[in-house]
Amino acid sequence: MNRRTRFNILSLMTIVLLLCIVLIPTIQSIPPPLPTRTLIVDINGQGDYTSIQDAIDNAAITDIVKIREGIYGENNLSISKKITIIGDTPSNTIIDCSGENGFTLYSSYVDISNLKLVNSGEYAIYVSPGSDSCTMSNCIIDRPKSIGIWIGASSVVVSDCDIIGSRVGIKLRESNSIIKNCNIQRFEVGILALVGSHNHQILECNLYDNQLAVDIRINSNNNLISDCNIYSNEKGVYIWQSSNNNIVYHNNFFKNDADAIDECNNTWYNGTQGNYWDDYRGVDADGNGIGDTPYVISQGNTDEYPLMTMTLPDEITSPGGVTRVTSNSDNTPSFTWDPSIYREGIKGYYVKIDNNPETYIGDTISWTSPDNLSDGIHTFYVRAEAEDNTTSRYVTVEFLIDTIFIDVDGDGWSDVEEQMYGTDPNNPDNYPLDTDNDRTPDSIDTDDDNDGYSDGMETSYGTDTKNPNSYPTDTDNDGIPDENSQDGKYVGDVDDDDDSLTDTIEINLGSNPRNGLDAKKIYIAGEPCYLVDISQDDVYDILYNPDSDTTTAVEKQGNSYLIDENGDGLWDYSYNIADGSLTAHENYLIYIIILAIAALSSFIYWYVCIYRSKPFRLPRIPKRKKKLPPLREPLEEYVGDLDTTEMIGQTKNLLQNIQHDVTIYMDKLSQIEKQMAAASTKKEEEITPPQEEEVISLPEEKEEPTVEKIESIVEDKPRDLESKVDELLAGLENKEDTQ
Repeated sequence: MNRRTRFNILSLMTIVLLLCIVLIPTIQSIPPPLPTRTLIVDINGQGDYTSIQDAIDNAAITDIVKIREGIYGENNLSISKKITIIGDTPSNTIIDCSGENGFTLYSSYVDISNLKLVNSGEYAIYVSPGSDSCTMSNCIIDRPKSIGIWIGASSVVVSDCDIIGSRVGIKLRESNSIIKNCNIQRFEVGILALVGSHNHQILECNLYDNQLAVDIRINSNNNLISDCNIYSNEKGVYIWQSSNNNIVYHNNFFKNDADAIDECNNTWYNGTQGNYWDDYRGVDADGNGIGDTPYVISQGNTDEYPLMTMTLPDEITSPGGVTRVTSNSDNTPSFTWDPSIYREGIKGYYVKIDNNPETYIGDTISWTSPDNLSDGIHTFYVRAEAEDNTTSRYVTVEFLIDTIFIDVDGDGWSDVEEQMYGTDPNNPDNYPLDTDNDRTPDSIDTDDDNDGYSDGMETSYGTDTKNPNSYPTDTDNDGIPDENSQDGKYVGDVDDDDDSLTDTIEINLGSNPRNGLDAKKIYIAGEPCYLVDISQDDVYDILYNPDSDTTTAVEKQGNSYLIDENGDGLWDYSYNIADGSLTAHENYLIYIIILAIAALSSFIYWYVCIYRSKPFRLPRIPKRKKKLPPLREPLEEYVGDLDTTEMIGQTKNLLQNIQHDVTIYMDKLSQIEKQMAAASTKKEEEITPPQEEEVISLPEEKEEPTVEKIESIVEDKPRDLESKVDELLAGLENKEDTQ
């Protein structure tokens, strides 16, 4: 095998290896198909089972339980396996719970659809903790005693459901659940998210005729409400009790007594669009569909981009606020309702009473029965039809006709009422039991003693359902007992005194979790904070910031509190107790400190730069030291007995030495002058101060030589020499005179 062949084989193997490396991760094993059976439940005996619970018990994982049309008198249905339950149609596949609970889910991935649950007790459907990823779709839950759908797990989806009820439509806990395209009406609270519920989404829902449409509270953060119609409620959206970072946008708020209340830090727009508010009075000068001024929701919260026109939904909404406006004695009752909305427009409405044929009445929102109705209980129906012939779901309301109050047995209940509630109108000892005398019999009353706590809740807590003075301990009277129920069905209040601080936080801070007056919520720069009385002396001691979980100092001063918001030891704000105003605090101590620092800086500058500074010296250019030659000493003194020739020679030599010394000193002076001139020029050119350099030293001088010293030396030496010369000359003259 030659070299070329070996190279080709090696190259091919390399390519194959690379392909295997790339392709192997993308190859996935195909799971085997799971066996799926469909179990038929038929109340008439035409299927596999006549009981829903029997079918559930005998179903295997992934099986489908198909429920045919009929009314099934079952309750407390328990599901603990991953199965699917499907009814034929929600209007005709009915489960009558007879006052007991409906479905309880103990497994994840349970799907329920196309069913109608009526007369349920504490809940129609309960998804227990840990039963994640369940779904409920296209169901009708009609007037449960307490809760329609109670979601205690995560990632649950509720879609296309009609929930008509009493206390709570959907109760949310945990996280990541989706409520989509549901009609929720006639509840005390339509959707309730509480105690750490987060990342839920409420989308494309119609919430109407509720006391409160959406209630988000007790540390429930990062939830989304979008594309919903929130109308005909006493309150639209209420966010409180330390629930922050929720987002509400692209919703229609109209015909509510109060559209929104926000006591925390939340966002009411998505950056470009907010919500439609029917009471917004701003203008849109540039015509972009967004109001030019924000819509104020509450202190510290605004919709920065309010919509000028309603966002019409893709699905027609049902009529809201259906009300009978005539008395029980009028057998031709009249009704009114709020209009439906739809992007294609509303053409009109259909109405009917009981099972009579429906009547099209056109685009009007009121109607009076043309027929005389008999005494008794009746049901009024109304639905909307759009321009594209799309129709909404029916909205119903029950009403009583009693033209003549006839009470044959004299028990205080009319014959019509006794017939309606199933008692004997001819027997005075047989009449509807009504413990609280609210004219709602206990058989349908969810709170028999009218103490504000449902019968189911009282049963769980072990209190008396018939005694208005016996009820679970509830410090703040918010309807949520302080502690968990004995059977685990109810979770206790995490904020017993309703001061917006959880019991756990108050215990950690040292305040009383059952004293609602020991914490005061205030807003600093739009952020909620709390003044807290930890000494229980009716004076606030600290400021608590829930976002950073930190405390800083406060101090009472008259009718105000001084607040150190950032913990730097200085007062930042003053909070007025009387009017609740917060103003910036003038810190005069800061000014005093600043003045003191300025004075100290000035003194240091004067002391260092002026008083202690050295006189300025010209820079000295370094140069190699060069010793000046020593001055020559004059020759020996002239002796008078020398002849004239010798004296002249000595004098000549002396003068030559003087000339030589003077020449040397003059050269040195010239060099020094040049150095000084160069140094002066360099000082003008350079910015930084020059460093001291070594200069030329004169011989036998211990101190630094200066021009004056050198000049004095040069001057003194010739002066000595001159005296010597003068003496010699004087001696010569004397000698000549003698001769």
